[in-house]
Amino acid sequence: MAGKTGKTAREILKETIQLEREEIREKIKELIEAQYSRLEEEAEKIAPDFDYEFEGEKLKAEEAAELARIDFEWADSADDAAEPEEEPAAEEAAAEEEAAKEEKKKEYGPLPEAKVSHSKYPKPAHVPGTAAGRVLLGDKHRRTLTAAAVMLVLFAAYQAWDYLVPKTVHIDYLTFDGMQHIDYSTTARTAGEVMDELVEEGDRNIFSLNGNEFSFSEADLLETGEDVPVKNDLTVGIRHATEASAKIGGKKQPLWLVPGTVEENLKLNDIAYDDDDEIKPALDRKVSEDTGITVNEVHYDVEEKKEKVEAVDKVILDPSLTSGVQETSEGNDGEGIFTYTTKYVNGKDKGTEREVKEWITEPHDNVLRLGTSATGNKGEYVVARTFTANTTAYTARPGAGGALGMGVHLGTCAVDPKFVALRSELWIEGYGYAYANDTGGAVKGNVVDLYMNSKGQCISWGRRNMTAYVIVPAE
Repeated sequence: MAGKTGKTAREILKETIQLEREEIREKIKELIEAQYSRLEEEAEKIAPDFDYEFEGEKLKAEEAAELARIDFEWADSADDAAEPEEEPAAEEAAAEEEAAKEEKKKEYGPLPEAKVSHSKYPKPAHVPGTAAGRVLLGDKHRRTLTAAAVMLVLFAAYQAWDYLVPKTVHIDYLTFDGMQHIDYSTTARTAGEVMDELVEEGDRNIFSLNGNEFSFSEADLLETGEDVPVKNDLTVGIRHATEASAKIGGKKQPLWLVPGTVEENLKLNDIAYDDDDEIKPALDRKVSEDTGITVNEVHYDVEEKKEKVEAVDKVILDPSLTSGVQETSEGNDGEGIFTYTTKYVNGKDKGTEREVKEWITEPHDNVLRLGTSATGNKGEYVVARTFTANTTAYTARPGAGGALGMGVHLGTCAVDPKFVALRSELWIEGYGYAYANDTGGAVKGNVVDLYMNSKGQCISWGRRNMTAYVIVPAE
């Protein structure tokens, strides 16, 4: 059936599809051109020797084939979508379809071949004309391999030159007599190899310093790192080792001494020690060739015990308390955990120390406070002896001396040396502190004659039986 325009529905559909197809093709071309521009810029950066002419032709051909395929698919879609105006006979339909396909091929044939701009794509790289050139430089891969081979040859040549040509190094050889500077020519590669050469050459490297001859030995200490590479004017530090002896763990043994500290020498000789060990001289002390190093191995055995502790009787001379007056405060026994630490030096027991770790019940001492306000004596004492003294009193002119030639005054007394030794310290109930520095014809046995400042005080005192303590300073 035909419309008012005189065109059938099939023709109208074809025209519509044709217009849409042309719009799509234009968009595809724009996208491809933009892609070409971007690819050209990236390619110039990545592979400047790439054969763009050949690859561009190949890409254009693939593009043309793809566009042709799209045209035919659209045409087939149009045939399927159009409604048949009338159902023609089978022969007429087949002939018409075949003619339509031929017409499409003529009208929508393949796109013209893409033209590649020679100004954008460089010509292929030059290929050498000689056989050797083609083998070594014929393409990019061969050029790369050739360059790598040349670099390897140059590196091998440099290594051979570096190994065969001697270098001059400076040896700083430190001995107990001073520093010796030696210029040494060597082909060794590292400082460690230089040291090996010096030791192997032995007697050929003997030198004198302050009248003494020296040569290198395996015991010498290399201060420069063994792996330090050798180059001209490298300084190699070496310390000369001297054979000596040391006392380690109570036993004498040989060792090598080098100029330096005790700590450095113990490390050089692989002598182990810990913080408890006793080391002489101290680790930071410098050694000489005559230094004798001693390392005493020390360890401790520690044991804990729970023990009861009795209250201790203490005597305190207190000048704040009236002379002759005594005060007593009762304490209590206690219980605690004690640590016993036994020290062993080179396996021998050197004694045990006891100290409290913690108190379960803390003890308190029994304290006897003795007043000494008149004489001012003070301190902690122990009562060595207690007796009942038959006390009397006497006085003397100022400056008078006693049996010991010492002056007599308040705080001194006369005693019978057979009962109380001279120079004894006493505390007399009702009197206070008294130092025994005098004797008397009437002073016999337990009689103690106390010095008073006046006759009136002597008469007032008279004769009294009082408690007396012989006291000694507490340790």
